[in-house]
Amino acid sequence: MFKKLEFAVSRVSRGRQTALQVCRTLSAALIVLLLPATALAYPSSIVFSPNGETKPLGTIGLLAYGAINVSPSVTPSSSWFGIQGGILPQWKYGESGVSFGGLEVGFDVITPFETSQGAIVKPVLNVKLGAVTEGVLTPSVSVGLMEVSPSHASMDFTYVAATKTLRASPDARSYGRVTLGYGLNIGDRAQFNGSFPFHDTRSALMAGYETPLIAGRLGFVLDYLGGTSEISDTYLGAVVNITNTTALGAGAFLANDRSNAPNDGAFVSLVETFDVRKLGEKL
Repeated sequence: MFKKLEFAVSRVSRGRQTALQVCRTLSAALIVLLLPATALAYPSSIVFSPNGETKPLGTIGLLAYGAINVSPSVTPSSSWFGIQGGILPQWKYGESGVSFGGLEVGFDVITPFETSQGAIVKPVLNVKLGAVTEGVLTPSVSVGLMEVSPSHASMDFTYVAATKTLRASPDARSYGRVTLGYGLNIGDRAQFNGSFPFHDTRSALMAGYETPLIAGRLGFVLDYLGGTSEISDTYLGAVVNITNTTALGAGAFLANDRSNAPNDGAFVSLVETFDVRKLGEKL
């Protein structure tokens, strides 16, 4: 719901790791049975892996994300607080049902961060450009840059992602949604290290699956964001749409690097999404 939706390998503490990124594209469509589950992090994402979509012009998402490490010991993890918004329109391509464009930008705060060094807050920025929206046979595609920190060692994670709903036609029953992507750390090398299938490189595989919503409210997600970093983990979670604009997410994360006492744990997130243009109409 956008993600946040999310994630550098100072491993802030595995927890938040992601958020998300959060990005979350919660829309009125969430009330429809068997639509894909909403993302948990910023930018628009599965949990932390960005998806191929961008937020529509005027759509704003607010994120609160918290986590706790349960392995190798029970310890608090970092929290994320963020805002993400769509700032450019999407242009329709004739009667094809496909649109081009769309741009979303976001700002997240990770806290606490490296408290041993006296730094308790790490701000990170992200931007995502939509290439094309989803068609009957083609996926939505986006490119972006995330985890850009103006005050700390920066991961500068660039990526391309594609997302496709599994159904025969726009009116057919959905069997969920899949996302595949590739990411590259172009920033501080110490902030990222690759895992399967790009061991010890700057590259990352991103892969995720979102189930159809049950009764228009409950969905499940599986998200793999490769590497070792502040956003990298394997996530399994659930999303409950409390209202048409509010989503509560919870789940578990597993470190991709299983050596040296990996940090595994649980997370919870709350996302509120709204259209500022509609708010303006009510004023």
